[in-house]
Amino acid sequence: MTQDFFVELLKSGAKQWNEWRKNHPHQSPVLRNIDFTSEFPDETELYHLPHFDDVDFSHVDLHMSSLRNGYYYGCCFDGAKISFADLVDAYFSNCTFRNVNMRVSKVGSATFNNCTFENADLSYCSAEDTSFKGSQFINAKLEHVSFIANDFSNTKLTGCSVYGISSWDLNLENSNQEDLIITKEDQPIITVDNIELAQFIYLMINNANLRNIIDTITSKVVLILGNFSEVRKAVLDEIRSKLRHYNYIPVMFDFEKPASRNFTETVYTLAHMSRFVIADLSSVRSIGHELAIIVPKLPSVTFYPIILKGEKEYGMFNDLLIYHWVRPIKEYLPNGIKEVLEAIIDDQAKQKEELLD
Repeated sequence: MTQDFFVELLKSGAKQWNEWRKNHPHQSPVLRNIDFTSEFPDETELYHLPHFDDVDFSHVDLHMSSLRNGYYYGCCFDGAKISFADLVDAYFSNCTFRNVNMRVSKVGSATFNNCTFENADLSYCSAEDTSFKGSQFINAKLEHVSFIANDFSNTKLTGCSVYGISSWDLNLENSNQEDLIITKEDQPIITVDNIELAQFIYLMINNANLRNIIDTITSKVVLILGNFSEVRKAVLDEIRSKLRHYNYIPVMFDFEKPASRNFTETVYTLAHMSRFVIADLSSVRSIGHELAIIVPKLPSVTFYPIILKGEKEYGMFNDLLIYHWVRPIKEYLPNGIKEVLEAIIDDQAKQKEELLD
């Protein structure tokens, strides 16, 4: 059978397609490099987007096809080949993907609602802003997958191989994660029960330079706090630039942008990883509360408050000076931040010498 035959067969409707599949169980339809939007438009839909209900796509060759923007309800993709395919913005509900090959496919902004991925291979897929809510991943290969800002709420992930995975900002609320394999196939099996911990645990046990990484974080990172208004941010940017010349790694926290999590918690985490903290008190808005909370908890981190000459520090700041790891406020002129920064670097050098003695 030619590919054109299968295209026309699918156009005839789900009933005819499924009946033919039932009568020819050993035939595997080929729909390679097909654009579903142009080949299978649904005239009853407002935008004529493809719409499939309970269609048997099992063992169909969909290599390099585009299923984007389509709607798939209760469809079976078991054993299908969907590699190098485009599933961007597609909507799948109650579909099954057992033993499917989805390697190197794009699934950004797609929705997989209550779908089943069992023994499925999604290696090297990229998924940004994708929802897998209520879906199941059972013994699936998720190696070298990029998961960014995805919804895994109420999702089950068990027995999956996640070596090389990249995961950022996942919603894992009420998810069930078990026995996620973080090692290569030719290595002894090591499992974790949290997909976001996979990268970190693998780094801990396999990276010979982990000690150097930890030393880098604790000895070179400098947290910069302050007002991110246009005028004040220019000063912070200059501090950041000059710190690089001293071989430090500057990290800046923006108090101006809306927070998706507790400010104090985030600042505390960053400060805890830092060698020292520079806090610009000029025209401050939110920094006072955070400093009052975190400074007493971090005696091993030196805090350097600075302020533009002529401005007044916020009320209650002097209460923090009872902690010896908080240095007196250093004033700087509009073009004099270099001198203040050099004094901070010198103080750090003295602290290092004292430790060595």
